[in-house]
This record gives sequence, structure tokens and C-alpha cells, in this order.
Amino acid sequence: MRTLRAAVPNVLLIVVDCLRADMLARGRRAWPRMSALAAGGARFTACYSTCPTTTPAVTAILTGRYPSTHGVQGLRGTQLSESVPTAAEQLGRAGAATWCSATGPLLDTVGSFRGFADAEYRDVPRRSVHSGWGPEGIAQIARLAAGERPFFAVVHLWDAHTPRTYPPRFENRAHGRNAYERAIAGMDAWIGDAIAAAGPDTVVVLTGDHGENTVFEPHNLREQAAWRRINQHLPIAKWAEAAVDHGVRSSSKRALRWAPRYFWNHGQTLLESLVRVPLVVSGPGIVPGARSTPVSHVDIAPTLVDLAGAAHPDAGWQGTSLAAALGEGTEPPPYPVAMEIAVAPSIPAIRQQAIRRGRHKLITSFDDERVTDGLYDVESDPGELRNLAATEPGLADELREMLRGLVAERAQTVEMPADDDEEIAERLRELGYL
Repeated sequence: MRTLRAAVPNVLLIVVDCLRADMLARGRRAWPRMSALAAGGARFTACYSTCPTTTPAVTAILTGRYPSTHGVQGLRGTQLSESVPTAAEQLGRAGAATWCSATGPLLDTVGSFRGFADAEYRDVPRRSVHSGWGPEGIAQIARLAAGERPFFAVVHLWDAHTPRTYPPRFENRAHGRNAYERAIAGMDAWIGDAIAAAGPDTVVVLTGDHGENTVFEPHNLREQAAWRRINQHLPIAKWAEAAVDHGVRSSSKRALRWAPRYFWNHGQTLLESLVRVPLVVSGPGIVPGARSTPVSHVDIAPTLVDLAGAAHPDAGWQGTSLAAALGEGTEPPPYPVAMEIAVAPSIPAIRQQAIRRGRHKLITSFDDERVTDGLYDVESDPGELRNLAATEPGLADELREMLRGLVAERAQTVEMPADDDEEIAERLRELGYL
């Protein structure tokens, strides 16, 4: 691999956990820095996460492969094979300084951050941008910007994940309608400071790992805490499992669409609210403006390597580089994108797959006969209220076969050592997953 050109840009990738696409679909006074980034950058208005679960989704971002191919199938139990290359390895070998900071379930034992020279895991009490880590993270980005080598930095932000986190001063309508929006508003200043610290020679990429269920979202932190106490005395897991089982069987999917976020925040469906995420790219050589062609998180790794001028022979990307569309101000070539439900021990889920091609999206399952197909025209029906599977069976069959080709490459599963798996399980218990 050749070394990076002297004039290549730095790359700062910010992944906001649970950030839905509609949060950046228009400018909002509650988060002016992110709104300004979106307004002045290239916005992909139909970007899809590969999976509504953090660990497989972030691994897809960094490997350019779908979960069925990179092999990290859930929050625990599996890890990335040494044979799967990452963008950080590609850029590091080309001479970039590499650093990442992550939290939640993203422990380094998963292998998703292989290739980063400096990989930081933030445990309690350093998860939030409002903790002592906040200014330290900004200082680290500034140090990278002052270095002699171009850098590739990845930051994973957790504040919008349940339980939402933000300072009491954000507890008013000016910062959002509910706890979710206020948590996003609370991260805005930090994100703006991070972009400033990275400097003008940096390509900034902002996305969410997946979306979020905000049905019956608490209005404030006090209400959030009250519901958490109440839920401890209710059979929430049993009700949630019943709602998923009924919802996947139903052609209307109402049980999935209207299940309260106390049943599940994400991870259980492939509806738009959980898989459609923002993707904003801004920086030197990037032509601003909206691009409406559907794209995927698997496109990010090949795009970043291309933007940095590094070769990537035999990287095995399943995505397509968006570098030309970014530099020319054009739409990327249209192609279908896929999504998958992850499974993990002790976290009930029904494995499903989905595909978006053009204006149509099909949700199906190759693994579970209980799942009734859902076919939607998401341009005219963004709420996925009208299931077209029964009236357009030919289109459903066509999309299903196309989807099978995208997710058919099942990777050889690499089981995580028992001690590492238990460490992640302990984090998941602390996070409220188990």
C-alpha cells in the first residue's frame, strides 16, 4: 500500500449512538452546530444502518461489510475475524495517525477497532461528553490536528442512548420536546468544539449507529427515572417478546410500529425509525448539498480510504465509495442496500433482513417462518403504513432474491473467549440490556 499524500485531509468520524435521520433532516435551533454542519456539508438523506444494534452496526462502518459477512452477529458472543480488514488498518499502514474513543458495548475485545494505534474505552463515569472526558476528548483531537501526520479519528457518543443523559440546564422546551431530543441538544456544543479542534483540513463525517424508538418518550429526566423504577416491577421483557412475535406475523406491523420504547429502544425491527440514520460529510473537496440516492453504512469505509488517498487492494468492501459523488456534487450510482437484525444470547430477537432499492423497501426473513413480508414505497409512505406485499408479489420476490445475494455470504463465526464474553455481559447488565 502506498503512503498517504502530503496534502490529504484528516478524517474525523463521529458516531452518535441512536441518532435518527429525522433529527438532522432540517435545521433546529436546539442543536445549531450539527444543523450548520448538515447545511454546509453533503447530506445523504436516505442512509441506512446495516443493523439496529450497536456492535454489528459500528463494525460494518469500519469494515465496509454487512454483519452476515463480517461475522459480528450481536452485542456479545462473536468477534471480528483477523481475516476481515478494517479501514483503520488500511489508513494506519498508509501512514495515518489513528485514534478512537468508544463506550457502551464496544469493548476492544470485539475486534471492531483493530488497526487503531490508540483505542480508548470510556467506562462509567466517563461515558458522557459532560463528564471529565469531554474536554479530554477535545484536547486529544487538537493534539492529532497539530501532529505531522494526517489522522483518522473515530468518536462514539453515548448520551442519547437510554438512559438519556444531559445537564439540568437543558431541561426546557428550547432544547427539545423530550428527553431524547434534549440529550442530542446536550451533545451539540461538544460536537462543534470537536470539529473546531480538528481544524479546516479535516473531513468530518457525522452519522448514527442506528435509529431509535421514541414512542412514548419521557418528557424529561425526572419522568425517565420514574418509568425506570416502574418498569423494574413489570414483566416488560415478556410483553416486548410477545409484541415482537405478534408484530412480525402481522401484515400491518402495528405492534412493532407502536410498541412503547420501554419495550425496546432499538434492535427488534427494521422499520425506518430504527435503521434510517443521518450521514453528513463536510470538509475540503466536499461539494455540499443533499443526495437522495439510498446509501449504506458499508459505503463509509471505502469512502474514507478513497478520500485519504490510500489504496485498498482486496479489502473486500461490500459497499461502494461515495468519494466521487462527494467531490463532484452528484448523486452516487443507485444500487440496493441491505439491513439485518442481530441476535445475541439473552437478548430475544427474531432474525430478519431488509433491502432498499430505489423507492421500495422489503422486510422479510430467511431464517424464521413466522415473519410476514412487509413491502413499502418509502418515498410516498415514509411511515410504512401500507404493506404492498400482497398486491405486488412479483416485486417482493424480485427484491427478496436480490437481498439474498447481498447477505448470503455468511462469515465463519469467531466465538469470543468466555472471559471476554463475560466482561461484555457485565457491561450489558450495567447498561440495562440483561
